Amino acid sequence: MPKPFVAKMPYEAAHPDVLAVYCSDGRFTEPVEELARHLGHGRIDTLTLPGGPGLLNRWSADYMESDMVTRAANFLIRGHHIQEVLLLAHAGCGYYQSRHGALGAEFIAEQQLKDLEAAAEELRKAHPGLVVHKYFVRPDGKKILFEEIGSSQS
Repeated sequence: MPKPFVAKMPYEAAHPDVLAVYCSDGRFTEPVEELARHLGHGRIDTLTLPGGPGLLNRWSADYMESDMVTRAANFLIRGHHIQEVLLLAHAGCGYYQSRHGALGAEFIAEQQLKDLEAAAEELRKAHPGLVVHKYFVRPDGKKILFEEIGSSQS
């Protein structure tokens, strides 16, 4: 039987106090973690699925998708005592392209911004005192830009 892989990073029993909700596109995983460190968070909880925070908008996502993601976010926020949430949508998202591609890139970007706001509102209503940051993420050559759309606290 082969030896198990042993991670160099030590296990920390305490949960992070920030949750990042973003698309499961692996090109953004490490940059999102870098953003969190830049904001002063050494570790993050994550909720990553195609479409990311767009799935928290009950008016644009399928009801069953939205319900599942909303319940998962609420579980993490309550169970892990999350204080801040990072909501991130990214340019070129395949989830939005598959749903709205025929309507064009401008429509898709507008819908992503609407979904970010709806997701933030959903979380603020359910969790008074939660700080929510919204970002639109876009590649720029070899760089990844995080444009803060706004942050708010309920």
